[in-house]
Amino acid sequence: MDLPTLGPAHDALKAFVGDWTGTEDLAASPWAPASTARADCEYRLQLNGFVLVQQYRQRREDGAEFLGHNVFTADPRTGETLWYGFDSYGFPPETPARGGWEGATLVLDKQTARGVARHRLTPGGDTLTHEIDVKMGEDREFSPFLRARYARGNG
Repeated sequence: MDLPTLGPAHDALKAFVGDWTGTEDLAASPWAPASTARADCEYRLQLNGFVLVQQYRQRREDGAEFLGHNVFTADPRTGETLWYGFDSYGFPPETPARGGWEGATLVLDKQTARGVARHRLTPGGDTLTHEIDVKMGEDREFSPFLRARYARGNG
């Protein structure tokens, strides 16, 4: 059996490496009311470049905090980017979010029993945008959930 090798999907994740801080506009959800938040994201390559690890901390206007530990890698069979997310709401990942690059944007769909979340992450030099749209329950269309813009602190 041949071991996986680093490929284009791994290389593309390097664009996220660094420390990012910014603002987020969040729609109301079953877990929290609509809000504005400040967030810090730290992205680091691990395991000889096979994994990108993100530490995430969000602080909402009301003082509530949301934490995340996210792991990105590539599926060696398909080349898709995979994203395993763990967070302070306590829902363990049932399956990874899956997707790939559409131009300069990494698009990942996360499907759970609660619905589908479509993440669009666009790193561009010293700016990173993250947009999340969701389809909850029986919804037929995606609705905006998060719009965020971060600035790079270092890279």
